[in-house]
Amino acid sequence: MKKLFVSLFFIPLSLTACSKPVVDCTVFPALESSVYLLPYEVGTTRSVYAATEHYRASNNGVGTFAIDFVMPIGTKILASRAGKVVSVREVFEDGNNIDLEENYIFIQHDDGSVARYFHLTKNGSLVSEGDKVKAGDIIGLSGNTGQSGGPHLHFDVQKCGPNLPPNYNALPCGQTIPITFKNTQSHTCGLKSGTEYKALIHDKKKA
Repeated sequence: MKKLFVSLFFIPLSLTACSKPVVDCTVFPALESSVYLLPYEVGTTRSVYAATEHYRASNNGVGTFAIDFVMPIGTKILASRAGKVVSVREVFEDGNNIDLEENYIFIQHDDGSVARYFHLTKNGSLVSEGDKVKAGDIIGLSGNTGQSGGPHLHFDVQKCGPNLPPNYNALPCGQTIPITFKNTQSHTCGLKSGTEYKALIHDKKKA
């Protein structure tokens, strides 16, 4: 019943996306060379309800490689990769359902790319602009702010930036990057919607 509820809860949002594009699986990095971790705690499992479904021809497919993870409000969010916090917003209330009024954390990596963590809860940031974080650090708490359709974390990595609201999708920086996560089961063509992924220990020295 719980899984059925979750599926029905997100159907309206899923229907707003255009058909999935044909994706060349060779654009995804091999797991062994990935520099990304799943953005949630080791030992926990989260379901993906949208991945390449974010594609829209109207914005030149900038969101093609974004990923939505279903998670309750207040879930700890981890930095997927080391970097510097370049933008934080945490003023909006959960359940507002207003486009462009979502809380977020943006982290820029050494190569200039920017990881974006969206829909965080009000006052849910545990970092500040200018902070440097390591992969696996707890950076915030998930929520349901903005036009989200339900409690979840929207995660993506843009080519450069940060692109700040209302210009989230401005090119060339807005283009999302195909990524894989080194601490979960094999996914040679990216994460798949409708599939659960467990965050595994990624450093044997810390096991």
